[in-house]
Amino acid sequence: MTNNTHDEHPVLSLARLTHEISHIPRRRRERDFVKVVDGLWLPSGVTRDLETLSVAYSRLYPGAVLTGWSAAVIQGVAPLRHDTVPELSVGPHGRERRGLRIRRYSVPEQAVITLRGVRVTAHRWTAFDLARFSDHVQGVQAIEELYRHGLSRAAFAETVTYMAGTWGVARARKVLEDADPRSESPRETETRLFLKEAGFTDFVPQVEVAELGYRLDLADPEHKIAVEYDGPHHDDPVQQSKDRHRRNRLQAAGWIIIVVDRRIFRHQQDDVLEQVRAAYLLRRAAAA
Repeated sequence: MTNNTHDEHPVLSLARLTHEISHIPRRRRERDFVKVVDGLWLPSGVTRDLETLSVAYSRLYPGAVLTGWSAAVIQGVAPLRHDTVPELSVGPHGRERRGLRIRRYSVPEQAVITLRGVRVTAHRWTAFDLARFSDHVQGVQAIEELYRHGLSRAAFAETVTYMAGTWGVARARKVLEDADPRSESPRETETRLFLKEAGFTDFVPQVEVAELGYRLDLADPEHKIAVEYDGPHHDDPVQQSKDRHRRNRLQAAGWIIIVVDRRIFRHQQDDVLEQVRAAYLLRRAAAA
């Protein structure tokens, strides 16, 4: 496919191969440039984020295609983890380099697009790669992030079906099953999958409580049990007061609210599950 924008990505000209700067005196070269890996240099003042490094590395592999999060970031979708490394498909051959993930398969030309002079996998193929090459939780989080940026569930389902027989398609099917377009945050998703693995399968994201004008992060609407994930912004005293008022109203309306945060989720998971079990036992006892 051809380039769908007219301006070339600036990193394509900023990233220099060794032979392109070999004429520069050594001291000046070491002052003005930073060596990324053998053969590749960037100006010393350039921020070396995933997008910059991905485009820079592509200069070392003529004909290579950016895949995974490297493709996604060129398409305007930021990675969910700060430690994500550049990723390229180079076909069956290609030299390994530090700080780079090499995919040794060839992307079909119909699945390649060119953005600002950079070859990347098309949106659907990017989604498929993220689903099949990530662990399950991260794969679900990645697909939900793509949903938030315009990928439809129907389009992803169609792609997974089309790719039947391809390596990793079974993993992608599981991601398709668990990825929910309603999810609004990776932490919410992690909590939902954790509860599902423990057998609590009735929690769904972003449940409307219309009579109060609220939405719940995760809830079982039939039993009126909710699990709320408090991120860092909930540490603000004003926000904490709003949260207490909101939860008091929900509890008065008959909801059981269980609150988790990063520390609780990491270090007290058994307690969270026990609280959820207790909530269901209370509901069953009330219904008896």
